[in-house]
Amino acid sequence: MCMTMMSDISQDLLEEILSRVPITSLRAVKSTCKRWKDLLNDPSFSKKYGGKRDNEFLAIMTSGSRASLMSVNLHGPRDNKDLEDPFIKQIGELNQDQIFKVFHCDGLLLCITNEDNTRLVVWNPYLAQTRCIQPIDKFYIYDWYCLGYDKDKNHKILVVYSPMFGRIEYEIYSFLSKSWIVLSFPTDWQISRDECLSLKGNTYFIAYKKMEVEEVGFQEFLLCFDFTNERFGPLLPLPFQCYNQTSLVLSTVQEEQLAVLCKRCDAYETKIWITTKIEPNAVSWSYFLKFDFKVDISGGSFFVDVEEKVAVLFCINREKEKGINNKTYMIGEDGYYKEVDLGESNWCPSMCSYVPSCVQV
Repeated sequence: MCMTMMSDISQDLLEEILSRVPITSLRAVKSTCKRWKDLLNDPSFSKKYGGKRDNEFLAIMTSGSRASLMSVNLHGPRDNKDLEDPFIKQIGELNQDQIFKVFHCDGLLLCITNEDNTRLVVWNPYLAQTRCIQPIDKFYIYDWYCLGYDKDKNHKILVVYSPMFGRIEYEIYSFLSKSWIVLSFPTDWQISRDECLSLKGNTYFIAYKKMEVEEVGFQEFLLCFDFTNERFGPLLPLPFQCYNQTSLVLSTVQEEQLAVLCKRCDAYETKIWITTKIEPNAVSWSYFLKFDFKVDISGGSFFVDVEEKVAVLFCINREKEKGINNKTYMIGEDGYYKEVDLGESNWCPSMCSYVPSCVQV
């Protein structure tokens, strides 16, 4: 069942994915299967996608139980005179299963299903491959699930069991050995938000010191899990005094840098910083963008474009009289603003960038 649940994708979606293949990788992709070879050798395919702009990128959007492949263009809206042309478009549905959350790393998607019996499925939509991950005991939907790899590019899954179930445990699954091990080490911190992402094979969280939990406002930090050493690093400073009364969101910049957005719950001012150095044991930051805008970013996502000096926010809009809808906002430092309505939903949209790869699962 797991091998077929998400592996069949439409021709249009396959064309969109294959159109992003770098020229240097075409030979390897063509040797994968006859269908892909025929498609890549089809003159009509080359004509249709040969001029695709490099300033577009792919992203995975999950909202409710739906997962969609989106095309995001951060350059076009300013240059395009047709203001009705959206900078974000849905180009395909990725599944028909009940997906609660998706975690992206190295072209692989770690899918957490929204079922009574929560399951983990690792999926490479580019190669149409899936792998079901069997738990030691049982998966819980509100635990933290992260995908990464070590210095030898061996992929692994980290599970951090939520303290809401009365325990804090860590387990790690190796794709190489196809087995789990239980990790045990003392910590003086606790993960504070459902906010984590992968960068250069490692996973970054937001955490706070346990000794400050009783205080009115405890300060938060950045925390890295190193998949090579299979250990957490030290608490790393954020570029501002960040307490639990703020909205705090992480994002990646071209798979090389980390970005953080901070918005106080009692103010409109929103600030974004980008790392100039990011390692498991060290971080430095550079100020990127500030804007005043009434938006509920809690639980949302964002991207930035360094060259264009813009940020794209994915949020839930609660001001509509009937129903709740998701919106995307593009905001620039020079006052540029544009929005796209993503439709009604009771769930805040979660976005992550997606880069196709040939990593086997």
